Amino acid sequence: MEIGPRKKVETVLNSFKSPQRIALIGGTSEIGNAVIASLPQAAITEVIRISREASGFDATNKSDRQEAVRTIFEQDLDLAIIAIGALGNDPALTEEDNLLNVMEVNYLASAHLLHQISNQMKKQGHGQILIISSFAQERPRVDNFAYGSTKSAIDFYARGLSDSIVNSGVEVKILRPGFVRTRMTLGMKAAPFSISAEKAGLAGAKLLRGQEKIAYAPDLLKIVAWVFRKLPEKIFLRITKA
Repeated sequence: MEIGPRKKVETVLNSFKSPQRIALIGGTSEIGNAVIASLPQAAITEVIRISREASGFDATNKSDRQEAVRTIFEQDLDLAIIAIGALGNDPALTEEDNLLNVMEVNYLASAHLLHQISNQMKKQGHGQILIISSFAQERPRVDNFAYGSTKSAIDFYARGLSDSIVNSGVEVKILRPGFVRTRMTLGMKAAPFSISAEKAGLAGAKLLRGQEKIAYAPDLLKIVAWVFRKLPEKIFLRITKA
């Protein structure tokens, strides 16, 4: 775990809706860090980064997740960004183990974290949670249906959770980036409308400041998603296999 400069924080979002105390679970996530970098820096008093590299955090371990949540709520928390994820293409794992890992990290672990964090924020009466979903959740594709299914599941859970805690003072925001050029996607063929982590971060920060619950990165993917959902199966398969 890596902790930034610590100050006593007595309030939550300032008058400009800028978070002061922030936790990034998946502390090395380039998208997560880009979101933080795109927020008003003068308002931030503390950033807690939870990661395997810093503290040995294992997202697939229930006790590690519980301990992470205890750590970030030692004081009131304004913003939690959940940016853990697996693509399901680890060459060190078998096909079956890759499937299990991507399901456990992207859905089970992320949903458990959302559940715990939202409960803690409800107790304190305020806070925002940003979950990094994916454009891949829109419709299954033959090249990444396992990954897409887990993003669809966590997206579904986050939307339901958001609806269930209306008027609690807690907001759940969902960012759906397309292909983002990061260390995680290095060596992979870039998809159309690919963007940098910095642009995804700007989209996430804008989402946090606004009234919308869901945003795409880039925003153009919102239109693409609508088209994808309307396409007949045969045409969709032909396009996505190309």
